[in-house]
Amino acid sequence: MNEESMEVNEILNGNVGAFESIIERYKNKLYVVTLRMVGDDTKAEKIVAASFIAAYQKLSEFKETEYFSDWFYRETVAFIKKEILSSSQISPEDYIQFYNPRFLEIEEAITSLEGKYRFEFLLAHSLREESEKLAVILQEDVTHLKENYQKSLGFIRAKLLENNHEKPSASCLTLTELTQYFDIKLNAAEIEQAEDHLEFCPSCREILYSLKVEKKAIEDVIHSPKLEEPFNRSVLSELTPYIKKVPKHRTWKYQLSVISVIAAIFFVSVVVVPALKPLALKLATYMEHGTIYNVWTEGTYKVTDNEVTFEVTGVEIDPLHMVVYYDVSSEKHNINYINDMDIYEYNAIKIVDEEGKNYPVEVSQPISDMFYGYQEGFNDLDEELKRPSFMIKVKKEEELPDKFTLHFQLKRIQGFHGSWEVEVPIHYDKIDSALEVVELDEVIVVDDKIEVELMTMVYGKYGSRLTYHARFTEDEKKRIESLEEETSDNIHEYNSRNQYIHAGIQVVNQDNQFMLPIYYHTMDWGQEGPIQMDFSRYFLNKETYSLKGKEEERGQYYAELIAVQYDEPMYFSLAVPLEETKEKPLDVELDGIILKNITIELISEENRNRYKVLLTGENKNDGDKQRHYNWQLGGDNNPYLETHYMGHYEENPEGDFEFLNVEISVGPNETENLIIKADNVNNYYMFEEGEKKIQLFKNGE
Repeated sequence: MNEESMEVNEILNGNVGAFESIIERYKNKLYVVTLRMVGDDTKAEKIVAASFIAAYQKLSEFKETEYFSDWFYRETVAFIKKEILSSSQISPEDYIQFYNPRFLEIEEAITSLEGKYRFEFLLAHSLREESEKLAVILQEDVTHLKENYQKSLGFIRAKLLENNHEKPSASCLTLTELTQYFDIKLNAAEIEQAEDHLEFCPSCREILYSLKVEKKAIEDVIHSPKLEEPFNRSVLSELTPYIKKVPKHRTWKYQLSVISVIAAIFFVSVVVVPALKPLALKLATYMEHGTIYNVWTEGTYKVTDNEVTFEVTGVEIDPLHMVVYYDVSSEKHNINYINDMDIYEYNAIKIVDEEGKNYPVEVSQPISDMFYGYQEGFNDLDEELKRPSFMIKVKKEEELPDKFTLHFQLKRIQGFHGSWEVEVPIHYDKIDSALEVVELDEVIVVDDKIEVELMTMVYGKYGSRLTYHARFTEDEKKRIESLEEETSDNIHEYNSRNQYIHAGIQVVNQDNQFMLPIYYHTMDWGQEGPIQMDFSRYFLNKETYSLKGKEEERGQYYAELIAVQYDEPMYFSLAVPLEETKEKPLDVELDGIILKNITIELISEENRNRYKVLLTGENKNDGDKQRHYNWQLGGDNNPYLETHYMGHYEENPEGDFEFLNVEISVGPNETENLIIKADNVNNYYMFEEGEKKIQLFKNGE
């Protein structure tokens, strides 16, 4: 019985509090979808809460032969789908509290999708389920579901690229060709032709890079915001405990049958155990001195269900990384390399010691998946390079004993459902000398505001780990603290939650080829304090993102800072009469941004007058720095005016920027002045290749 089944049993036995862990596990995945369907955070929260209550009331119908998440999603998604059927077209401004131009573009593209397509697209990203699984959840045809997803993805990509790139020349590749190249859907001849063009076309290379960046950005947008802990208490307060089950008294016939079964098992064990003894002796000696291949008999760790076979074919361990090699095969079904199992599902992979203690782990994206995303000639790779594998990182590595068991409890492989449970005993010696640790003590300062400290680089047998810390300089901290003392409590509360810094760092080798990062599914780029980034020993071409090989020896690595993004508080307020005016001079400076003029145009007169407000100016910052403000529009007695449209940070042919392009509604006698405020600014720096590059392993180390 797995942990979720145990939780369900606890609930059915009267422990309503056990349902909280289920709420915590699934609430945000359902909330982010519902929010973008109804466009109102309060309404979305109520719908998700009601779906949990409805699922709770049906828990007695859950069968342990089924994976709990499959059952739970079917119940809750069906409920939510019914509740949102009447939802009309929404605008991101209806539910986004703070303005970020890049994220807003993505939100607008998503909300532009028709309701059905939007719902399916959001579920695919939020639940991270295969199309076959979603088809069961939504009771839709899987072929239509896949087609709908591709149409939605193409629509969103076109929207984002249209907003951020110049139109390509007639000789350039079309957007369709570029996306097919990016998605590896071209044949060999078409790939060669595309790469010949990309080699000499920076515009197309830029679009290709944008596709990669936006893929990550879409995930970041869809997986926010999150519900806080009070939501859990609110749902629990609406639940009625189940009546505890009372075991029935067993008759003498039942007890006699049990005794008979025990006797039969004893007889069989007398025959079987001697045959297992040689295998047990092998397992006791297969792992010595950090190597797992001393004794690894083919087929030892293999299990088949639903005509799909999962086998653990090897494990490699050093004190830094654990690499699990596996194979998925079927004589009936077509098997590919991509997203072939649910290793991210709760409790799918566990590490347990001899005393039963569980060690929380993080699991990486399968290495073969990452190669497939970068490598156009994946099928032509050396078999050893494309051998399916993924990484496991123990959250508290120092506590891991030298003897433990790897538990695999998979419920879905290649879109097929079943039960694949494998236990692999591990015994290894922790050899600290197997790691090279270099204390870096290097600090990169950005705009006298941000310090990116490279702390340590650790190189193990199966990969490396860079630890760095991105933070405000002491002077910038003092400036922010002083500013917060002058601002309102609401602004202070917002900024205390959102002052984080994200530094984009890549590691390159001596040939300027970058090392493939290992992405763990629980990584939090917004955390405070030092961040660890893990890198494999596979390296890729920086231009084409194609796999070039695997380093057998540690290279002469460099850390390259490619971008920095952070939010900072500010307090800006500008009051202007709410009346039609054209290019009224302002001459206001905001840290390198010059607000030159404002135009207010009355575009409709009804019960509530509708105005278009355009704020333009000039960006005096260097080309590698952009600043995007969180604008809020209010009136004399109303801090927030009704907003219908908010445009983007765009440059017009004369060279001035549109810093604010918005349409608002104002009721009769509601206000005489328009008050434009900003309480937060998002800063983004993008650096030239090699501009901020630090050597990690120096000569002699």
